[in-house]
Amino acid sequence: MSNIDAKEAARLYRERVIEGASPVRILRLLLEGALRRIDRAVTSDARDPASNFVADLQRAEEIVTELRLAIDDAHAPETAARTEAVYDFAATRIGLAITRRDPAPAAEAAAVLRPIHEAWKRIDEGQT
Repeated sequence: MSNIDAKEAARLYRERVIEGASPVRILRLLLEGALRRIDRAVTSDARDPASNFVADLQRAEEIVTELRLAIDDAHAPETAARTEAVYDFAATRIGLAITRRDPAPAAEAAAVLRPIHEAWKRIDEGQT
């Protein structure tokens, strides 16, 4: 199997997983993706123009922005407002990390996103 075939197979697998996923699973997967990108960026050389530092953080920022935009405050406005504030903080810190090419603000973003991810993970696994 060529590398292109393997990438296509992986893409199709991810599509199938997402198509059949519950909203909780989708939130969990999105947060996992954002955290994975942040972690990868934080461990790369932020000053090396050839590194994926900026690209990984841009993707993480896009995910966090989409999560913030998807918040529905109809049932729990106070919780929604707090969650939105966390996402805003994370997106701002990621943006600062990109601008300064400094991994520290991105690590701060990951630190506030991890508890949200863990909560959704427990819910997804039925461990509320």
